[in-house]
Amino acid sequence: MDLAEFVRKIRELKARGYIKARRRGDTGIGYTLEQEIGLTENNVSKPDLGDIELKAHRRNSSSRITLFTLDRNAWKINQRNLILKYGSIDSKGRRSLYCTVSNKPNPQGFYTVCIADKFCLFHTDGELIAEWRVEDLINAFSKKMPNLILVVADRKLDSNGREEFWYNEAYYLEGVDRDKFIEFLQSGVITVDLRMHLRENNTVRNHGTAFRIEEKYLHELFSSRINLLESNLEKTEKTVESNNRAKIRQKRLTDF
Repeated sequence: MDLAEFVRKIRELKARGYIKARRRGDTGIGYTLEQEIGLTENNVSKPDLGDIELKAHRRNSSSRITLFTLDRNAWKINQRNLILKYGSIDSKGRRSLYCTVSNKPNPQGFYTVCIADKFCLFHTDGELIAEWRVEDLINAFSKKMPNLILVVADRKLDSNGREEFWYNEAYYLEGVDRDKFIEFLQSGVITVDLRMHLRENNTVRNHGTAFRIEEKYLHELFSSRINLLESNLEKTEKTVESNNRAKIRQKRLTDF
């Protein structure tokens, strides 16, 4: 499905008002959207653009999504020792360390802070656990989500308690708003999830240190935002194509 067809279908979908969810649970909003507009994959193709990821979001939802994972060169303490020192026994009988960390100390004593050009993970006992270059985090997000179509829906429950959605906003998002990204690191809007445990042989299983955010803040991380339901479609397509050519030229210049 190309961008023009997607915009036409999402405008038609908005005009229909509330529609019944085709699936229960967190994934119902995305699945219902895909089924209603006839999209079999969760991306929209555009000539010369590749694929644009599509994401649907319940308005004001506090659900969190993973922006990216990054562990490379971050750890200042051996991960096995980290689990042994700060972890606990989980429901499966394993020594594990699974928790969310923000700019305020969590129950395990971890917190994050920006120091100069570094984003640091500390324990309240003063130990530096891990650190990342802020630039590396920005680059990781830019690589993981270079662009995105975000569809926002209001929700309500019918008499049987089933969700209904009204898909009434859609945006094409592109580019990283660096200042906002750093602000969200500093304020704890972007959080860090530690997700590791010890196997039976005492080796570490790390599922990837995840940088996460509430969905309602996601759009603020992008520097370019185009309202697909209000903008002129031809103008929007030209803007998207122009931005893409600029990125290609910049990449070629950088590579050269």
